[in-house]
Amino acid sequence: MGNRGCETVPVSLDLDPGKAALGNPRLVRAIVDEMDGGAITFERFMTLALYHPEFGYYRKPGRIGPGGDFLTSPSIHPMFGWAVAGWCRHVWEELGSPSPFTIVEPGAGDGRLATAILDWAAGRDDGFAGALRYVAIEPNSPGADPRVEWCERPPGCVGDGVVVSNEFFDALPVRLFDATERGPVEVAVRWDRERFVETRGPVTTIEGAPAEGRFEVSPGAYATMRSLCRMVERGAVLTFDYGYPQDELWAPWRTKGTLLCFYRHTAHEDPYVHVGEQDITCHVNLSHLAVAIEDEGFLVHGPVPQSEFLWALGLRGLVDAARADMGEYFARRRAMEALTDGAGLGRVRVLAATRGLASIPPGFESDR
Repeated sequence: MGNRGCETVPVSLDLDPGKAALGNPRLVRAIVDEMDGGAITFERFMTLALYHPEFGYYRKPGRIGPGGDFLTSPSIHPMFGWAVAGWCRHVWEELGSPSPFTIVEPGAGDGRLATAILDWAAGRDDGFAGALRYVAIEPNSPGADPRVEWCERPPGCVGDGVVVSNEFFDALPVRLFDATERGPVEVAVRWDRERFVETRGPVTTIEGAPAEGRFEVSPGAYATMRSLCRMVERGAVLTFDYGYPQDELWAPWRTKGTLLCFYRHTAHEDPYVHVGEQDITCHVNLSHLAVAIEDEGFLVHGPVPQSEFLWALGLRGLVDAARADMGEYFARRRAMEALTDGAGLGRVRVLAATRGLASIPPGFESDR
């Protein structure tokens, strides 16, 4: 996303933000009221746009899927969940088939991933389904699968199990910076009586920061990953997200950062329109997540591309298993192509943290 100076923006005498047609007028008004004639950090703006308790983007159901603004892997086909279920079953066996064995999913949305995992387990007679407890953390619009324990807040330590997150970290609010000759300066946001515009804060120090261009820092990612690890005594944390190690994320050629917005399946770079009606996301610093994992005493596996991970877990076999039903077979083939597309969901990175396992978990063998 390119820099935007605030000095050249024309000023209107119209103080009604609803007339700016920038999105949800009640949310625009709430943000302007909080600014109180001044500015707020971009991190705070993003927090309000996505998570305002009444008008935030994620407070409304139906954001994900063909009728929403973007697609995620669980919304493509249950095969994604079946593959994840097989991975969780491997962890369960490695730990000696304990019961209960809890799967925790932060940001579970409407529960599609949960339902796919539980359906896959129910189709087996190895005791896995009977041992399973599924806890979905979703404060906004939870799903309705009665097999799932829905909660708004983390459940604490659950003992043996797996924490599974899918595109969870890339929705955490970020601080936005512009590199200058004096050092990084933080981007703030103010209201100019017509629209939201950017202004700059003071110079700060960030270790390893890019020397030019725009970049993001997720202040909550490290602590969040540590909290996910603390949920399990033995088991794993399995994370799917768009991201790069720090040297790639802050590569010299990446001068515009990674911030993207999604509105009706169209990607663009302006977070100041469709406020409360569009997703705002940034790529994750996977190096920060790896440090958090190690600081909790877990082993780090990956990151590996989602395409490579799913191939290793037998995605093609799941497709071929439907050959007796050609309609379902071709539906699975299309889903396989979408889930492994190197220009789309296939470039999601998969990162795992494990504790108590004697071997490298499936999908990460090539990482050694």
